[in-house]
Amino acid sequence: MNFFSRLIFTSVQQFLCGLAASALFLCLVATGNLMAQAPNPFVKDIEAQNAQHLARTLNLPKAKKPPTLERDYEDKISQTDWQLVDGPINISITLKKGGPPDGALFMNPILSLNVDGKDVLKIEGSESFPDNPVFLVQIAEMDPANPYPEVVFSTYTGGAHCCSDTRILTSSKDGKSWQEVEVGSFDGGPLEARDLDGDGRYELATRDNAFLYTFGCYACSTAPLLVLTLEGGKLKNVSADPEFRDHQIDSLKRIVEWAEGDSDRNGFLAGYVGQKILLGEGKPAWELLLKYYDRKSDWGLESCTVKRDDKGDCPRGKTVKLTYPDALKRFLADNGYNAKM
Repeated sequence: MNFFSRLIFTSVQQFLCGLAASALFLCLVATGNLMAQAPNPFVKDIEAQNAQHLARTLNLPKAKKPPTLERDYEDKISQTDWQLVDGPINISITLKKGGPPDGALFMNPILSLNVDGKDVLKIEGSESFPDNPVFLVQIAEMDPANPYPEVVFSTYTGGAHCCSDTRILTSSKDGKSWQEVEVGSFDGGPLEARDLDGDGRYELATRDNAFLYTFGCYACSTAPLLVLTLEGGKLKNVSADPEFRDHQIDSLKRIVEWAEGDSDRNGFLAGYVGQKILLGEGKPAWELLLKYYDRKSDWGLESCTVKRDDKGDCPRGKTVKLTYPDALKRFLADNGYNAKM
């Protein structure tokens, strides 16, 4: 083979090799794309188990907003006192000064309640951002058994994933006295009352914070919808009541959207099972959990065999390590999620 023949042969050989390499590359890319697009069995089973809910179009009542006063963290300190009035209810908000270095920063909102011309209560909200308090005040009918609407007072404490400190001011049945009901701290900004079912009575709705961090990190955790009403000066958990079912389905849809094949599953599955229990579908959710839970994770599996001390600590030598299903069963029962599984 002469020089020119060898040159032509080599060129053709290189060209064919190039085509083969390109074909191999395209094949690998296509295979990778197919693998990326292929549904993960865990996600596929979650979606299949909830197909009827995912396909349903929900017509949730448009939430009515009661008389509301709120201050956002983006607002500038252009005023230090506000007023909210509705019928006989007159609310004044002022900002309390304090903090380093000279006590000149605005720290806490203070609420004063006047009813029918009489001062009845004065309470101080939680400390928020220095010189930038964030709060929400509402006049909302939460308990029709008394003559006056309630006052919802929620302040934002700041911090990562934290917290709304919420209180409800409510009158006695005869309207002659008022009391403060502590709702507690919940993840996120100020907690507002909403009329979820459009019946004119307002509720508090948020994620059940008991599920956060319990079996996984914050971002790895899901939580069911928690709905609270006020009856006779006491909070009542009505999350599973039929009138809020569509809202629970809406919450379930949002949880399913978070399902991932390779994420920390135990934190996800805890909230998922809790949500399905509220819909009366705990048993199939539990069967799915037994199939897919992460058997290597030990997050949240230590349990105290005796009563914890005042600080919430377990005495030395009194802890036992449970399996995830056993730990979750105990947790669900302790938090009112009762279902036969």
